[in-house]
Amino acid sequence: MTTVHPYLALNNTKKALDYYKEVLAATNIHRIPVSEEQAEQFGVPVEKASEMTMHSQFDVLGTTIMAADNFRGDHLSYTGVSILLELNSEDEKAMTEAKIFWNLVANSGRVTINLPFEEQFWGGAMGDFTDEFGVQWMLHAQPYSQLSQTLGTAE
Repeated sequence: MTTVHPYLALNNTKKALDYYKEVLAATNIHRIPVSEEQAEQFGVPVEKASEMTMHSQFDVLGTTIMAADNFRGDHLSYTGVSILLELNSEDEKAMTEAKIFWNLVANSGRVTINLPFEEQFWGGAMGDFTDEFGVQWMLHAQPYSQLSQTLGTAE
């Protein structure tokens, strides 16, 4: 089985990790700074290497997200790409965690709510927000017992 993990390029991953811990209740945060030996390879002044991030990862609602600093210097834009956190709406524990998560995020004052987390016409609940780094996040809950009926089966 293949697993897909969002991998973000950020202008200041170290700062973003603190933000995600506070605003998104991120857990299992691991960060590998750029070593002095790698500084030249990445075009980073040696004195700034420890503040830059070569690789990091963290979990949000059980989903592992990875990130590193933007070493290419490209303009960062996340238009057209979102991180979808999905859960089974029939799982009471998962729904409780999702509602706590949404309230934390929505009440932080540090995101832009694009769509409140609420019931949708297709029988699930969905909400989305954009964080202060321009990353769009979607929280989606649907009844997994109805997935095969809704989507049909691929043959």
